[in-house]
Amino acid sequence: MRAVVIIPARYASTRFPGKPLVPLLGKPMLKWVVEAALKAEGVGEVIVATDDKRIADVASDAGAKPAMTPSDCPTGTDRVALAAATTDAGIVVNLQGDEPALNPENISTLIKVLEDDPEVPLATLSRPLRDPSELWSPDTVKVVSTRLGDALYFSRQPIPYFREAWRGSEGKNPAPEGHITPLAHVGIYAFRRDALFAFTGMSRTPLEEAEELEQLRALESGWRIRVAPSLPPWPAGVDNPEDIKKAEAALRALYGDKVA
Repeated sequence: MRAVVIIPARYASTRFPGKPLVPLLGKPMLKWVVEAALKAEGVGEVIVATDDKRIADVASDAGAKPAMTPSDCPTGTDRVALAAATTDAGIVVNLQGDEPALNPENISTLIKVLEDDPEVPLATLSRPLRDPSELWSPDTVKVVSTRLGDALYFSRQPIPYFREAWRGSEGKNPAPEGHITPLAHVGIYAFRRDALFAFTGMSRTPLEEAEELEQLRALESGWRIRVAPSLPPWPAGVDNPEDIKKAEAALRALYGDKVA
């Protein structure tokens, strides 16, 4: 089944305008993301869904196909769905444009999940979560799954909650040893094409609105979300200018002597 990677990338941003074009080690951030996607096994095409010609030009230069979309798309997933309508690929990978240090094998993992199990409409990734500051931070999304790997819930709160070990810890303690390791969600998604259109056609749901996590819309609607383990290095997201040095360090760790 042919797969396409679609990267939503808009120019306007309250915290960091022009973020996709910021240089990292001398190369626009978006170009790093496109090049990683093109290296992934199973990817037939990479599309950048944007509302800005400057971003479209960088996408073309990096080897991706630009797809112009409206500036008022409610979410990045809605932007991805509009671009997906221009392709007949059966699998659509929604890849964020602000996580440049991405291991391409993680994209291939998601594609293979959907290829191997035709009953799964949507797949995503997780990573081990051991740092207490991340564990207790609402900015790090956590996930718990069934023994078969299907998501039970995503939350900004620590899940599972280790009642005895954390009693009175006031949000400082790590997960206790000898128990399951908490998992952080890695926000890359692979949709079946029809599932993507169905998802963006749904109304927002109560849990989604409470946690501000759109994947809960799928869970509340009875969908299976397969959660696969990801490979390091895990994406170092760029949310504001202060994250640039961290992202450049992650790129050096991933590519070694191939970068300056």
